Amino acid sequence: MFEQFARIPTEVEYASEFRYRNPIINPDDAIFFISQSGETADTLAAMREAKIRGALALGICNAVGSSIARESIAGVYTHAGPEIGVASTKAFTSQLVVLSLITLLIARKNSLSLVDGQVVAEELSKIPDKIRADFKA
Repeated sequence: MFEQFARIPTEVEYASEFRYRNPIINPDDAIFFISQSGETADTLAAMREAKIRGALALGICNAVGSSIARESIAGVYTHAGPEIGVASTKAFTSQLVVLSLITLLIARKNSLSLVDGQVVAEELSKIPDKIRADFKA
């Protein structure tokens, strides 16, 4: 979505791989570090490496007061509720919604029309009803 709507070149990296290579990070790069718990060791190590190299470290996590929340320059709490399993659908979905909303914010300032932005926002707002409908089926 960052590339499609906001026209920002984007790369996705797994933190477990990121920290073991020699990533090209520039001081004007912004990097989102996403963690359900906010305590994921690989993600924390990748964040620390990016900060050393001067990147803007932004956190997206569920746990208020977690290490990622404390160590990021800015971020968003997903407020997905307590974790029951390691990889929960609610946490993943909330992370995607947060990224979508950040994309809309940036894209509206750059190139996305009001109408196109409203279409995406309306579809995002339908997610809870779609989930409830799936559980009833």
